[in-house]
Amino acid sequence: MQKVIVRQSDTITLMPALTPPATLVPPPPIPIPRGTAGFQVEGLPACVPDDIETMEIPPVPYSTPAFPTSGTLRARFRVPAANRAKYARTGHATVEVVVDGGPLEVHFTVLTPASNPAGSPDPVTEYQGSATLTCPRTRPVTAG
Repeated sequence: MQKVIVRQSDTITLMPALTPPATLVPPPPIPIPRGTAGFQVEGLPACVPDDIETMEIPPVPYSTPAFPTSGTLRARFRVPAANRAKYARTGHATVEVVVDGGPLEVHFTVLTPASNPAGSPDPVTEYQGSATLTCPRTRPVTAG
């Protein structure tokens, strides 16, 4: 099955549920700032996994049922195998690109721990979550 190639300016939306149980306050959809695959899709550069995995976004607020006073998290994206495909161009090498194949994995590291009303900090230092890709196209360009 062929999938839509992700390009610069497509967006990533963080999902609010985390593991262990916590809730983040997701920012608005985040545009992918660069594409370095070496070719364009509808006039914008296509993305390789490193374009997303090296993205940095501002800290994201979070809380848990036991620690309702917000803390902040740093997000690191990981592009799973379902979102990777080889793309070959005539006369050029094959390149691994990002495709819209399902949710991205997101690893969160606590920057400022959430706390409870007594002021005790959340002891958890890492959370796992997911994000979705939004890839609008007027004419699909696919890989895989």
